[in-house]
Amino acid sequence: MKTRSTLFFLLLLFLFQGLSAQDYLLIRKKGSTRRYEYRVGDYLVYKQKGMTEFSKDRITEFADSTIVMENNIVLIEQLVEVDIQGAHTNRAQILMASEKVLPTIGYGLLAIDLFNNSVIDGNEFSFDRGTTITSGALVATGYALKIFRRKRINLTNEKFEAYIVSR
Repeated sequence: MKTRSTLFFLLLLFLFQGLSAQDYLLIRKKGSTRRYEYRVGDYLVYKQKGMTEFSKDRITEFADSTIVMENNIVLIEQLVEVDIQGAHTNRAQILMASEKVLPTIGYGLLAIDLFNNSVIDGNEFSFDRGTTITSGALVATGYALKIFRRKRINLTNEKFEAYIVSR
C-alpha cells in the first residue's frame, strides 16, 4: 500500500513538473498595491502611440516586452492609454458587487413600498419620505462607486507602469 502511494506521488510529480504558471501583463500605479492584470485570452482595450482611437483585441501571447494579439503586435512602450474595466484586479470584491447590487436594491425597495402602499393598503399613489430617502441613498451610493472608480490608465504619466510578469 505504501509503495503504491509513493509511486502514485512520483508519477504526479513527473507529470506536473513541466507545467508552469501563466505570464500576464501587469499595470499598476507606482507605490500602490492596486494592480490590474491581463492574461492570455483576455481582451485589451488600448490606445497606441500615433492613434486617436482605442483598439480592442484579444491577447494571444506575451513575449519579452511584446504583447501578441489576434490582429496586432504591440510593444509595451507603444501603449499610451489602457481601459482597465475588463482587467482582473485586486480591488475588493464587495466594492465591485456593490456597484451592481445597491442600485437594484434601491429601485426594488422603492417599487415594493409603492406597491405595498397603493395596492395592498389601498392608499393613494404616493411616496413615503423615509423609504424614498433610503432608496435614493442606495441608488446614489451604487452609481457613485461606479462613477468614481478608475476606468483608464494613462501610461505616459510617470506614476503608472506596465510590464509583463513571467513566472
